[in-house]
Amino acid sequence: MKQVSIPGGTQAFAASRSRDFVVIDGGDRYWKRLTERANMAYSQGEISLARGIYGDALAEGERLFAAALEKPCHYPAPVIYNVSCHNLAELENGEGNHQEAEGLYRRAYERLLEAARSSSSPMAMRVACVQHLKQALAALAHHLRLRGRDDGVIDRAVQEAYGTAFAVFRAARHAEQAGGDCPHCPIIPS
Repeated sequence: MKQVSIPGGTQAFAASRSRDFVVIDGGDRYWKRLTERANMAYSQGEISLARGIYGDALAEGERLFAAALEKPCHYPAPVIYNVSCHNLAELENGEGNHQEAEGLYRRAYERLLEAARSSSSPMAMRVACVQHLKQALAALAHHLRLRGRDDGVIDRAVQEAYGTAFAVFRAARHAEQAGGDCPHCPIIPS
């Protein structure tokens, strides 16, 4: 572990992370520790420190999300990614950085939407992304309304999410009924 000095003490950080971390450490433990540390720093008014640690948690969330797209996992990758983006967005909002916050809310929404739509994503991951898309959409819509955005922008996002959810659940049902062996359509079972 590398020791890093910060205001108020010294923290230990892992020098490097293996891609096999998903299997070795159960996946989300490192992310949880980062998030807890960032929450503590934020609650103590250490905004700059919290921002950095939330950024590290988001990077870990991105890594876990990408790993979950490659192989099945036992951690809630869409939740982790969504929470990571929203934690950082809420911090930025609180600091008056509304454009940065909007970018983070959009990032969560668009990443979940993209993974849900992709026929190359494992079906279980597509379904999980749709299930958590509503939280990403709600946070984005709330932010956009507070910032005075046109309702048409929000309505388009809602329709996009609704259409994606319908398509994914229909594909999941079809894959279940076909038992994963469906030569007449492009559904890729997980």
